[in-house]
Amino acid sequence: MTTIKDKSLCSTCNIERGIFVCSGCSQSFCLQHTTNHYNDIADQFTVLEQTRDQVLQDLNYEMVKPQGDIRALHDELASKIDIWEQESISKIKKAAIQARTDLFKCTIGHLSSKRLDLEQITNELQQARKRQDFIETDLSEWQNKLKQLKEELTTQPNVIVHEDSTKLISNIHINVFDGKELFNSSAGDAVFEENGKVVCVKANPNMYSEVRGKCEYTIGEHRIFLKIEELNGWTLFGIISKSTPLQVHSYASPSCYGWYNGSNYNYAAGQRINGEGTTAQKNDTIQLVINCDKKLIRFINEQKNEVLELNVDTDKCPFPWQLHLNLNLPTTRIRIIS
Repeated sequence: MTTIKDKSLCSTCNIERGIFVCSGCSQSFCLQHTTNHYNDIADQFTVLEQTRDQVLQDLNYEMVKPQGDIRALHDELASKIDIWEQESISKIKKAAIQARTDLFKCTIGHLSSKRLDLEQITNELQQARKRQDFIETDLSEWQNKLKQLKEELTTQPNVIVHEDSTKLISNIHINVFDGKELFNSSAGDAVFEENGKVVCVKANPNMYSEVRGKCEYTIGEHRIFLKIEELNGWTLFGIISKSTPLQVHSYASPSCYGWYNGSNYNYAAGQRINGEGTTAQKNDTIQLVINCDKKLIRFINEQKNEVLELNVDTDKCPFPWQLHLNLNLPTTRIRIIS
């Protein structure tokens, strides 16, 4: 605490002149209440220590009790990693075998292939001689084939090894999912309310707005319940890859999968495809099912007895996935209810 020289009053009694300022709360205190204020802080610190001791006690309890559920979860997810590892190794081995085969054909096997070409020409000549069936154009054709073959015999193959930029295997991630989905990021004029539980459009009626959830989905099946409190214009419900940059016209993003309200408004990999759109309306509660293991998403609207499903190409929409909405007009308002 620091001494001051002005005539500010004590924040506790409001009578005596404050002679000390607490650097924590920036309030002035007289001599008596400076001590009291410090004792209050000391008491709060004691409570904090007691809370820490309780947390330590809880931690020790959790560490000694049976870990059957968490062990089962670990083993289940570890098996998925093992499968991914074996499948990735298999893909790499197949690609390597094919590359070695192609390399052999272009180098060591080069002369063997030319021998086969020569044997083919030899057979044609023998058959023509045997039947006495040849004319000038035949002679010219065989002459050209032999000339080309001779040139190829003395030409060194021009071969390189080239790595394709296309991913041979997908990356694997470990994500902790706390189950508390909230709207978290946007592009456009979407506004978040109630700490991310609600998103709404309040401006620019001619704009689109992309909205994403905070959670990242890589494994398992997840269900998100959304309440349509207001709906105006187009609204897309679906997923998008976290790796895709935010943009207002996110329905055209290459990893966008989902449904607009309206007939024949399905989007896959940012392209409109044939299929039913949603009939969602104000006050409907919808369920978005994200199944990473089966690589599909499902839209369920029980009020309308509506179930829609899309398969997701993970080459175009790589993990992790995120909840994705694209909103259009004010006063559209969507709430996450679980």
